[in-house]
Amino acid sequence: MNKLTMLDYVKETPDVLKTNIEQYTTLVDPLMKEVQQKEIKRILLVASGSSHNACYCARSFVEKVSGLEVRVITPYTFTYYENDIKESDLVLVVTQSGLSTNAIEALKIIKKKECRAICLTGNKNSDVKDVADVVIEYGVGEELVGYVTKGVSSLALFLDLFAIAYSGKIEYLDELKKAVDLNEEMIDQATNFIQQHYKNFSSMSWVYSCGAGANYGTALESALKMGETIHIPSCCYEIEEYIHGPNLQLTPQYNVIFFDGNDGASRRVEQVYKATRKVTNRAYLISNNPQLSRDGHVLSLSDTVSSELSPLVYLPFVQLLSFIVSNDLHSIYQHPLLKEFKAIAAAKTENFVNYDGDD
Repeated sequence: MNKLTMLDYVKETPDVLKTNIEQYTTLVDPLMKEVQQKEIKRILLVASGSSHNACYCARSFVEKVSGLEVRVITPYTFTYYENDIKESDLVLVVTQSGLSTNAIEALKIIKKKECRAICLTGNKNSDVKDVADVVIEYGVGEELVGYVTKGVSSLALFLDLFAIAYSGKIEYLDELKKAVDLNEEMIDQATNFIQQHYKNFSSMSWVYSCGAGANYGTALESALKMGETIHIPSCCYEIEEYIHGPNLQLTPQYNVIFFDGNDGASRRVEQVYKATRKVTNRAYLISNNPQLSRDGHVLSLSDTVSSELSPLVYLPFVQLLSFIVSNDLHSIYQHPLLKEFKAIAAAKTENFVNYDGDD
């Protein structure tokens, strides 16, 4: 049996998300039990890498639906600098593998403060079980590829579903279902779009990913995925911050990808995109802006969802671009000296298994 690839997991995602929506009360019940009889004013999501980005993708929707403040923070910053936990905080440490050393250290800090150490993970039997007070699986199932895709979307969805269950606003379930349908459509449309612009995408030397609101999370994941798979400098900027300095180094060789939330900010996104196209023909926009329907560098779908849920729709583009280019260029393989790097500063526990064979 052949090993599953990023592509396989991307294609699995819509069905997993649909199942999780149908079973959402069961899925989020363990977390709902943790908040019973507890007054919550803030949710603190402690996560790194793609889990961190997924939390950013969900943050806007969770705040909108739950009415709670949501803060996303990295485990390193939480452990060493910013760990003032209030009684009204719900602190969730997230690690898909359950083997991230920084997540484990964050859990230890929470326990030292005599607070409830809750971990969201893709594997409740992983190392975090020895540290956390409670380990909750968020419905990703198995994903052995290290460059996670299904885990990002399923984590964002889990947080969205928790917000719905917590608030009782089940009317949002229909829009979540619509977002998942568009996620499936994006898989086909993104594949075609990437092939149309294959010469440019397969010859990138550096790339900017730009988004705002919920799609700042999409842009973060875009930058991370391309950097770790295609192995090129890959930066993320908020839409407006991009034109306050980072744009000054633009040349016709630069690649810039914009994510539009199809909301009140769309006009500004359009302006920044068009300005970038004056410098480089390697600029692209994911948007349903009707003013740009004939632009071959704009990827549009048949419908839209609220901007807070658009990351669930856009993530397949990021994931497929990273997979297709890195797979074709064989760029995923790491420099041999990275083994020495990891021997000094490991990101995973000794129980981590590298199924990718990229080192």
